[in-house]
Amino acid sequence: MIHLRRHVLLLLPVLLLALCAVSTSGAARAADSRRADFCNPDRLAGATVSTTSEFVHRGRAASMITSRADITVPVDWEQAPHLSLDAHSLLYRDALRCLLGKGWQWGEETYTYDYEWRLKPLSVTPGENGVSIHYEAVAWVQNLGVYEVGLWTLEARKDQWVIQLRIPPNLAKATWENVAVRLGGPAALTAVPPTAVGKGRAEVSWYRKKSNEAPQVAFQAPAAQQWTAISQSPGEGWWVLGIGGASGAFGIFAGCVLAFIAGRRLRRGLGRNPLPVEENALRGLCSWALILALFSLVAYFGDDFYGFLQSRFSWKGDYAPVVSLFSVAFFGIVLCFFGKVRRSLLIAVCGLVACTAALYVCAEVAEYPLLPTSDLLISGPGLELAVLFNLLPIFLCFLGLVASGQRLLLLGDRGLSQWVMACVAAGLSAMTLLWAFLSFDRSWERRTWLNDSVPHSPGSPWNDKYDQWWWWFASDAMPALADIMFFLTPLALVGALRVCRAEQREGDSFTPNESEKLVLVIFFAVVVVPNFAFYFGFSGYITTLVLGVAAAWALLALGRSISVLEQPIAENAPLGKVISRTDRSEWLRLAHHYRELQSRLHHPSAGSPSGQSASQESIEREIDQLDQCLPEGVRPIDLPFAIGPMDTWWGNARRCALIACFVGLPATGLMYWMDMVRGDSWALLAEDATGFLRAVVEILYWQVTWVGGGFFLGALWRDLPGRNGPMKAFYVAIAFAVPVGVHQIIAQITGDAMEGTVAAMAAFASVTTCTGLVMDLQTFQGERRYWPSNASLLVYVYRMRLGSVAFCLAQIGVLVTIWQSFTKGGAPPTPPSPR
Repeated sequence: MIHLRRHVLLLLPVLLLALCAVSTSGAARAADSRRADFCNPDRLAGATVSTTSEFVHRGRAASMITSRADITVPVDWEQAPHLSLDAHSLLYRDALRCLLGKGWQWGEETYTYDYEWRLKPLSVTPGENGVSIHYEAVAWVQNLGVYEVGLWTLEARKDQWVIQLRIPPNLAKATWENVAVRLGGPAALTAVPPTAVGKGRAEVSWYRKKSNEAPQVAFQAPAAQQWTAISQSPGEGWWVLGIGGASGAFGIFAGCVLAFIAGRRLRRGLGRNPLPVEENALRGLCSWALILALFSLVAYFGDDFYGFLQSRFSWKGDYAPVVSLFSVAFFGIVLCFFGKVRRSLLIAVCGLVACTAALYVCAEVAEYPLLPTSDLLISGPGLELAVLFNLLPIFLCFLGLVASGQRLLLLGDRGLSQWVMACVAAGLSAMTLLWAFLSFDRSWERRTWLNDSVPHSPGSPWNDKYDQWWWWFASDAMPALADIMFFLTPLALVGALRVCRAEQREGDSFTPNESEKLVLVIFFAVVVVPNFAFYFGFSGYITTLVLGVAAAWALLALGRSISVLEQPIAENAPLGKVISRTDRSEWLRLAHHYRELQSRLHHPSAGSPSGQSASQESIEREIDQLDQCLPEGVRPIDLPFAIGPMDTWWGNARRCALIACFVGLPATGLMYWMDMVRGDSWALLAEDATGFLRAVVEILYWQVTWVGGGFFLGALWRDLPGRNGPMKAFYVAIAFAVPVGVHQIIAQITGDAMEGTVAAMAAFASVTTCTGLVMDLQTFQGERRYWPSNASLLVYVYRMRLGSVAFCLAQIGVLVTIWQSFTKGGAPPTPPSPR
């Protein structure tokens, strides 16, 4: 009897477990039954649906597809009242899942994870005949594959694209009043069912469709967008040459090669062995070009090279993201060494990198989910450590960039302290990781918009996506970091030019010599001319680069023949070389005296006619004597405009760059708004893990363009055609517009992206002409005390009412062009590829 009791006691836990299992399975079956009853598809037989899919190809790098659906459900459908609830309501999401038929199974629950973008919120409108739902979704065909967009499924193949209507199961009995596919230009190759009609070759429509056969259209995408998708598809043969490979690295690599050529040309232009400070500058320029070229190769070819080695040696596990992360840390340390960071700080950062590497190895060997690895999902403390794990290499890169920029520009002169640089790097890296952390929440909320609540437990879908987000963060950040590094190249060129310029040892060097002009031409082509030309998915930067060099050389050749200071005077010596031996203030006094003579000539004083005639003859003789001292066509008043506000061409370059830096701030804000904020652009940027880095790149890109254009204008101020500052700037703006305009023409022909080109040309022209105007005012700043206001001084400086009116009208035209580009609503840019 005792043994029997013991056996019964042992069987009790087993019986309890069995009862729990039975009750759980019964509850699951009941839940499934309730789910079927909940949707009640028979009641939805009276629903009506109209849907369209529309493609936009032309003017975009990647084709954009927009799905629109208007669904009207009967008022007697049980879930119809729930559609008017808040978007976070569980009943609201259940009702939408019933209508849209979206979801995937995880355990015993159904979850949705949409890669589509909903740039407009789903709208619900109650009515007498039913509840109407307007649902709009967008996707970009960035590579070959399958795209789920709204009620449509697009399969982008290598030979053709096929789009098919996805009929939700609960709407299979509904009436599909209008189903249309707008192909955006190309005609359909096939259309199923065959009873298709349309308003043109590029549109196919079906009306009052009741059959369960899903409409399907196959078509050939435009060549530009088709090849863009092919070149951005991993595994395709063209991937290595696309924007993720050679095309992405080409602009940076070409700039490095030209910077190296500029350094060699400066060395030969010295005509002697370089001094220690010159040797340091030239060596720094070449070293920087080498570091930047290597980093660009790792950023764009690192994953491909690792994949090649993995397939060759049959390595297990995908550790490419780990290689990318430690590559960023390695180059950060290299930049710190190049920037000559203090030894104590270097030891500290190297120790942190070593500890991080040891921690990673231990976590990988012990299979502990502490850090992102290829085998395990992070959990517990690893959720926070994943952020810190990526923070260190980003901090090292920013610290090295700040230190390297200071070394390249100042070349050992006094600059920021080490701790200030560390604080700046810490702030930038913290903002980068904070943006990435917040963007994951925004991205998760958009992609799981129809879920009830996904637990954050280990192994959950949230855990999987969170791990993947930080697993690929360093790889995604490397191209943006390479772009930021590239913006230090102009500092390297300017730093080398500062210590190697000939005017420091030649008293009559009034303008850059031939070696320095070559460096300035390279500077213009690499720094000032934009490098956003891509055609058919491949880089077209070689076009704008060659045109930029040609336009700059043509500008110098034109200035050599017609500029004021290049006119021959005594013994065929240039006028600039002769007057460079004279004090600059004497020419300002001569110009002022010439202005007074002209004023007296045109406004004679009161007196007898004979006295006025004699006075005018005397003034005319004095004016003729002054004119005879100068080359033909050159007047004394032209000299101050030609010389500029500073005593040397280097001083003019620095002053002009400083003016352009402040004048260009509104233009930078304008271009940033157009590219990153306008329309739905900010929504795309807010969900980008590297969004902060992209914003920094955008700001630096345009600000460096304006400052670089100002430096080029000031350095060649005495060589450029034009009698005053705005005209000199106008010629520089034309040189800028040549490569940008040709790019726009090519993009118009091929159908590629060309957004922002008109605004860029208009903004550059406005910034440079305003900079030239300020330079002229600063040239005559010594006469400001004679005039009640700056406007009066401006009238005095130019003395051309018609010319002033023309200049104002030209500025108004530029501003109108900018405003039109600013207010014009365009399609949002392409978001980053989803992970």
